[in-house]
Amino acid sequence: LKRIQAEVDWDEEIGAITREISSQYGPALLFERIKDHHETRCRRLFTNGTGTKGRVCRILGLPEQFSYREIVVALKERFSHPLAPLKVKQGPVKENILRGEEIDLYQFPVPKWNPLDGGRYIMTSASVVTMDPETHILNVGTYRGMISTKRTISVLLATTQGWGKHFTKYKSLGQEMPVAVVLGWEPSLFMVASTPLVYPEYEMAGSLRGSPVELVKCETSDLWVPATAEIVIEGLVSPDPKSFEIEGPFSEYPGYYAGRRMPKHTIRVECVTHRNDPIFTGCLTGSSPGRTNEATTWTPATFSAVTWQYLEQAGVPNVLGVWRGKWPEVVRIQIRKTHRGHAQQVANTLWGSSIANYSAKHLIVVDEDIDIFDGEAIEWALCYRVNAAMGDISFFPGTSGSMLDPSV
Repeated sequence: LKRIQAEVDWDEEIGAITREISSQYGPALLFERIKDHHETRCRRLFTNGTGTKGRVCRILGLPEQFSYREIVVALKERFSHPLAPLKVKQGPVKENILRGEEIDLYQFPVPKWNPLDGGRYIMTSASVVTMDPETHILNVGTYRGMISTKRTISVLLATTQGWGKHFTKYKSLGQEMPVAVVLGWEPSLFMVASTPLVYPEYEMAGSLRGSPVELVKCETSDLWVPATAEIVIEGLVSPDPKSFEIEGPFSEYPGYYAGRRMPKHTIRVECVTHRNDPIFTGCLTGSSPGRTNEATTWTPATFSAVTWQYLEQAGVPNVLGVWRGKWPEVVRIQIRKTHRGHAQQVANTLWGSSIANYSAKHLIVVDEDIDIFDGEAIEWALCYRVNAAMGDISFFPGTSGSMLDPSV
């Protein structure tokens, strides 16, 4: 951890420093003196906590020398053993409870991360909690959100994502959707909230950390949030277009600004709870050759583990390994081929799952003698085992793909 005590500007400077340090796989950063936030309710900002493979291993309780091959296997094992959360009556996140005119999102040191961002993005590494109105199962996802006014957050709400599916049900019922935004907790929740899991996220976070997540009930809804979180924002999302506010663009994970500036769904904040002297947590997104962000150290491993899990649960036999590199659109899968169409079975399974919303646009399926973690071996196999003119490449047009992928 590097504590930064020189004054920094929330307007692009924090983002620029973080990008430089992140791209060097440098330390976690705690900004302790931020312009305009010396006397506000929240004064400090933490970022880049998961910025190296070594720190990711420490988060997971694994030896720091573990290879990504070993990390994927460990994650796959934990993702197969959910650990139910514990509900408690009280926690530090309830030390301060704000309602009505007490709420002012500008009291938090939210950066403008990138030069062309539409504004100050408060939801970058946030864990967003919603509930299915029919099954009452909680979903926790990572979605982007920009401060619009001191009591509203404009968001990008995709119907293909967890909260988007919930929102569609609330809309059909003619109701607003309750939302809780968790800002600052153990990285295990950020990791599972950003991964298309098979089991509920709180159960998976418990499995990753090796102990149940302790939850407290929200003040304004039946949602549950970590009792020891730094900050929780409670609100409602209306289906009424009259409630929409301007959002975008934002520097998204492909390394492009995405989501044009236009009116979008909005969280109307009803309550904010936080610890005494809370620490705001956020992160950069977006990577391209030579520049990166903290999520690229672990999303390849979590996505690979879940992809492997999907294949096994669908009955695809003899999968020996899965690896998704720095960018999610290319996934390598190693199989012991046993039947005609085995590779196509892999592809059809993944393109029919939620993985396909943000990953696996390109699949490379190899035999057991090719090491999927070895770029030279993959290139050799592509050169001498593939003939595009003879049908060795299959196309599956019309899939949804990622709304943030500019080629889509």
